[in-house]
Amino acid sequence: MKFFFLFLSCSLYLNISNAAYYDTLPEGVRNITYRFIQTGEITGSYGSSGDFKGYNVNANINADSIKGVNTAVDTYLNGLSPADYASFSFGTFQGSATSKVSAQAFGAGYGVTNRFTVYGFIPFYSAQVDLKIERTQKGRNNVGTAIQLENLPDVDIRLIQSLFVNYYHYQPLGKWKATDFGDAELGMMYQLKKWSNAGALINFGTVAPTGRKDNPDILQDIAFGDGQWDAFFEWGGGINLSGDWSLDNWTRYTYQFPYTATVRTPDSSTFPVTANKGEARIKLGNKAQTNLQCNYKLSEQWMTSLAYSFEYTEPTDYKSSNPRSDAILETDTEKLTHIARLNLGYSTLALYLQKRFFAPISFNLAVQSIFAGKNVPKYERADFEVRLFF
Repeated sequence: MKFFFLFLSCSLYLNISNAAYYDTLPEGVRNITYRFIQTGEITGSYGSSGDFKGYNVNANINADSIKGVNTAVDTYLNGLSPADYASFSFGTFQGSATSKVSAQAFGAGYGVTNRFTVYGFIPFYSAQVDLKIERTQKGRNNVGTAIQLENLPDVDIRLIQSLFVNYYHYQPLGKWKATDFGDAELGMMYQLKKWSNAGALINFGTVAPTGRKDNPDILQDIAFGDGQWDAFFEWGGGINLSGDWSLDNWTRYTYQFPYTATVRTPDSSTFPVTANKGEARIKLGNKAQTNLQCNYKLSEQWMTSLAYSFEYTEPTDYKSSNPRSDAILETDTEKLTHIARLNLGYSTLALYLQKRFFAPISFNLAVQSIFAGKNVPKYERADFEVRLFF
């Protein structure tokens, strides 16, 4: 069981800045985009009922899990009756985690015709997780105790590390950090129609599994990609409501192809941490996302927008040799996400056309928040983006 699965959406809309959603790059025009993304501290997620809960894992320290940690402990455990050995508990521990994630996305587009644009982008992530462990309950006083287990010096952290490293065969708990690529997107945008005050566009392509995958031996890591190929189809359009106000709406459907991976196969839904591993065929749930964005043109150079996004992800399907583990792994994999986003953009396009600036460049600053959801992390993030057209 993981503390996190987090994949920050870095979709880059490569049309001319301050233009409508349905606008594509003019024929022969190139676009280079750089975006920097920073999240706030991530402390938890929305659960299956939509309530917020922190990232944590609980463990009961039984006899098997602490064997080999200390000679005196082993001597004591070996002297217990089978019944006492089976019921022995050194107590319970809880690990709580927080994280921060930043990403840089690099993208490029090219106008094949005035209505057809090809593009691609890839994100590069940097993430850090801080996992803190504390004892939540002491073990019972075992009959016939030959040593004072509760008074062993500095034994708490060693015991919990022994539990996860030696008994469950995870890598050591604590701080974790990594930098690596995310999944790359390759797409094609085609403008279906453009009227004097409205237009429509389709966008289709694939997402390649270039990102860092989940490691089943690291409990507190973050995956930067989801491990399989995707195919997506997006359609949408926009309308100019007045001279300064406009409205865009677009919807994307993503099909996630099945893949095979090594996973932990838990036996218990109440404590899914396990030493068991096996191969599983995984079919991540398909995704549907719809977006509504209201734009206001402040001037020839400045524009602001407010957007709402809703995304639904179907439950994941696992197929392995252990049907019980499959059912546990599939629990709480259906996802709902509600996102609010505020953007402020500046473009030199008008100045460039007036020959008052050397190139058309746009700058965009945005903040967004996942303010509600189901089985998704809760976080706020800020984006800064620069686009160059040539």
